[in-house]
Amino acid sequence: MLYPSGTPQNPSFEFYGDFNPYGLRLFTGEFGNNLQQQFNVTENLARVIGAHQIKLGFDFRRIHPEPVLEPYQLQYLYSSLSSVLNNNGAQAYVVAYSAGVELNFSNWSLFSQDTWKPAHIVTVTYGLRWEYNTAPSSPNGTLPFTVTQVNNFATMTLAPQGTPLWHPQKDNFAPRLGVAWQVRPNLVMRSGAGIFYDLGYSSISNGVTAWPYAQQKLILNTSFPLSPADAAPPPFTTTSPAGALFVVNPNHVLPRTYEWNASVERRFGNSDALSLTYLGAAGRKLMRADYYYKPNANFSSAFSLFSNGANSSYQALQSQFRHGFQYGLQALLSYNWGHSIDDVSSDAYIANVPPGASALSNRGSSNYDTRQTFSGAISYDIPAPGIGIWKSIFGSWSTDSIIYARSTPPVNVVTGQNTFGLYLSAATSVQRPNLVPGVPLWISDPNVAGAKRINPAAFSKPGLQGDLGRNTLRGFGATEVDLTLRRQFKLYERLSLQARADLFNIFNHPNFGPPTNYMTSPLFGQATQMLGASLGAGGQTGGLNPLYQIGGPRSAQLALKLVF
Repeated sequence: MLYPSGTPQNPSFEFYGDFNPYGLRLFTGEFGNNLQQQFNVTENLARVIGAHQIKLGFDFRRIHPEPVLEPYQLQYLYSSLSSVLNNNGAQAYVVAYSAGVELNFSNWSLFSQDTWKPAHIVTVTYGLRWEYNTAPSSPNGTLPFTVTQVNNFATMTLAPQGTPLWHPQKDNFAPRLGVAWQVRPNLVMRSGAGIFYDLGYSSISNGVTAWPYAQQKLILNTSFPLSPADAAPPPFTTTSPAGALFVVNPNHVLPRTYEWNASVERRFGNSDALSLTYLGAAGRKLMRADYYYKPNANFSSAFSLFSNGANSSYQALQSQFRHGFQYGLQALLSYNWGHSIDDVSSDAYIANVPPGASALSNRGSSNYDTRQTFSGAISYDIPAPGIGIWKSIFGSWSTDSIIYARSTPPVNVVTGQNTFGLYLSAATSVQRPNLVPGVPLWISDPNVAGAKRINPAAFSKPGLQGDLGRNTLRGFGATEVDLTLRRQFKLYERLSLQARADLFNIFNHPNFGPPTNYMTSPLFGQATQMLGASLGAGGQTGGLNPLYQIGGPRSAQLALKLVF
């Protein structure tokens, strides 16, 4: 039996094995039935006064998530296939959730903007936005617990129940400025800069599923099924030591990004235009998540800390060519070279550095850094041959093509070992290996995807953090050409029927997902999925459905569409 006796009728059960790149998981039962409510009030006012176009507005948003989790959940975790066969579990978790935990998130925004034309060839747009994002509140007194301070873990204690998670700033002003100058009838220059604030909430809403509203019991070195005593749900208590917590630094401020750009656009004739753009962005006081285990005697379990401890920078050169509709042909071609650098690319995933390592050792290319991207879209109305029946048969046909190519994204090689004192998935490891000098990073292998794999002999496991930089290696690029053939049938003056055939990845070019990045996997260094599948499965599992994403095998779809 999956469910121990005495548990609720429909508990949730999870089996998790961490012995392949993506884990082996078995879920059954209902994990939750969450509800998200949002209330918005917006208003804008516009007025033209001479050469000025003035806009004023406000935006109020309140988000009210209601987590409704099953009151009893059970999880088994096995570290290898042999441990499954021998029923030697590394861990088992028994979790009890409290009902009726609620949070409110409120956001206030005010803005003013003026578009001014001091001359017919110059347009200046300037404005100011004010952001006030409150700390979470609770309508029924179920605010997550927080701590007194996070500067010294040795003296950190729980704050009294109901303590605000942080005290929000009221001086978050975000100015913006943009200038457009028509130097010549066919030449325009533009530039702009501004400050933008993020919401700054990260994953703090997980606090409603943490201690004391979630009570967790950990059983080490166990087997299936648990004994009745081990399977019994833990009691709810607010007595110290505290269990698993999600905490924001009490001195939290809103993350912000400084952006700037400059561009020049030149027109050629009546239908062609070429533009070049430089843009940059600097993210400061960005959110990061660090994980600690039993930081002192006041805490008995995991402690997740969200803080303004991350920075990022981005610079790019973009070019675009546009051919307006002429002689039945329309085209848009663009090329982007850019480089994104940061010390953490997510505000939710674990970002710790191993004990004794410097936080600066994590600075490197962003997880999503793609240096070069080319895309093109071409539409052509095929001319109808002749007149009469031939025009009826071959008229009103058009074709569209989309071309996409990008360079290789980063791969962050990690050892698969964790230094937190608690068993975690090998995929969550942040410990990087040492680089073995003189050994090639990649080796050819015709038996794996892409005919190459990362060479495990190029790395050695360190004591703490290795000398291999974060995101040093690069995976596989992507290339895809899609083609559409369509015909329009005019039914009435304003009603048409469009028949179309869409062919995706028409040349069936193989595109692979990132290789397995942790060294403890037997498939380390190999790509195990097509690119489309690696981007997610959609629905509750997140990501995008491979059917609607780049990187899958050649496929086709037929469609009829009414146009009116």
